[in-house]
Amino acid sequence: MAMTRLHLAILWAGTRIVREPDRAEWRAEWQTELWYAMREGGDRRLTSFCLGSLRDALSKRRNAGICRRYGSVLMLADRHAFPDPPAIECPHPLESPFRCLALLGLLALAAMGANLFAPEAPMSAGELLVGLLPFCMIFWPVVALTSGPALGEYPGHRNWLRRVCFYIAKITLLLLIVSFGASALAGCALRIDIAALGLFMGIRWATMDQRGRCPTCLRLLDKPVRMGSGSRILLEWNGTELLCLRGHGVMHVPENPAIWFRKPRWSSLI
Repeated sequence: MAMTRLHLAILWAGTRIVREPDRAEWRAEWQTELWYAMREGGDRRLTSFCLGSLRDALSKRRNAGICRRYGSVLMLADRHAFPDPPAIECPHPLESPFRCLALLGLLALAAMGANLFAPEAPMSAGELLVGLLPFCMIFWPVVALTSGPALGEYPGHRNWLRRVCFYIAKITLLLLIVSFGASALAGCALRIDIAALGLFMGIRWATMDQRGRCPTCLRLLDKPVRMGSGSRILLEWNGTELLCLRGHGVMHVPENPAIWFRKPRWSSLI
């Protein structure tokens, strides 16, 4: 299992190298090849095979401007018992709320540990933490106005307390990470500026991460589907739909503010 995660991580790195329009096709092709290679066994051989995907990704990105697409060829087996390669999913490391808070908690502990071994600074981590609290009230409306679509509408949904607690927990852990991490930079004259910038980026990430989660299970939404077209905005809905993999509902994100609705809207399926 550990080797499989390593191979999927290598393919994920290759996916980031390939240009965005070609990523889905390239990843599907290499995951299918990996599935067939896994049937033959040999971890060392599989690692070399996956490392070859990075060279292929670099070559595909380098030659993307001169290559032409003539379609794809699908080869079907003659035998009915020919197995179909299953989809190899590589979940997001922050998909579940527990993983998200656990990773932020580990980063907070690492920042606290680094602060213990750092030389004494004129402003301690506690004082810096208290000094950053007013910035939270200043940065939050700025982030809400500059980070894209507004917070979604959840008509008839009653799980608002859990969403608020999860959002506050993320902000609290990010505040600990920034304050203790910046306090460890005792020899840096710009550590207060670094702390303020880090807090702003942290609040921005927490807000955008909150928008992309299911309000019921707080897991990241996936499977984006483009709906409608910009030329028919008066007759039909135009935007993107994100699905909760647990089947709790669908998030409708409008492409542009329109007469249908101006904010992302959640439609519950249960």
